Amino acid sequence: MASTQVSTSNSLSSFPEELLARILADCVTPPQVLPIRPPWHTQPFFPCPSLLARPPPHTSTRARLSPLLVSRQFLRIGAPIYYQTLHLPTATHAARVLETLVAQPVLASAVRRVVLGCVSLEGAYVLRACERIEDVDICMDVYEGNPQGDAAEDLDAQALCDALDRIDLKHLTIRRTSNAYLTLTRPKYLLRRIAKAVPAWPNLESVHYALKISSTPVTRPLAEALRHAPKLRSLKAQLPAIWSDLFLTISQNPTLEQIALYADGVDGILHTTMYMMEAKKHTRLSELIKAGT
Repeated sequence: MASTQVSTSNSLSSFPEELLARILADCVTPPQVLPIRPPWHTQPFFPCPSLLARPPPHTSTRARLSPLLVSRQFLRIGAPIYYQTLHLPTATHAARVLETLVAQPVLASAVRRVVLGCVSLEGAYVLRACERIEDVDICMDVYEGNPQGDAAEDLDAQALCDALDRIDLKHLTIRRTSNAYLTLTRPKYLLRRIAKAVPAWPNLESVHYALKISSTPVTRPLAEALRHAPKLRSLKAQLPAIWSDLFLTISQNPTLEQIALYADGVDGILHTTMYMMEAKKHTRLSELIKAGT
């Protein structure tokens, strides 16, 4: 048995590291979006030495972590790949990951995508710690301190937007929790600040509205900003229930190549819906939807 283990170890060590990196990438890269957990669920998503005595984390995370425990070589090659995408469902997760990134700056330089399950100071600090982020997925939630209050009180949202201003973003996804209505202070503030940040993202290529969104005074400034984004190629969004001119505005961007619409939880979309019937009247918009959907 011992000789078999030694033989296997020697065989792995003789592999070109570029090949090992490609193999490990298939093993440790997370899904685009992790399963949504209820707010009371506190199991950790990220490995931490102090958590070893607690219940094991989500199966997909544990499976992705396992290859890094095979050997020091696997850990050295695979850890930067593991950290290319960070899923931060809560402020606590963000704080734990931030500790790791501060202690190991080489991991911070590996991060390319951050998925934020909430708006928090800790999430903002993670964005600031990682200088090579290209893709941010933001879930807008409710400011519990005062949902209808002054945005000046919401330090978490301000810190997050300040951090976004410093990023050369290529891909942006916007979500919201079920109770984060666009009439509330935090979502309105976030959308307004993102709209102001778009001109500072000259390499923005794609935007995903992962929510049903319509044309309102809150959403129109971002649509206007995307209309002028110089490298915007792709727009993805949930199919609106009724017609609005929001996507029509964005479709006027000459660099846009496709608009991918989808119905949440359904394969494909019905072209007989109220929105699609009206969209067919606008040639440019209709062509972009055909190209992307």
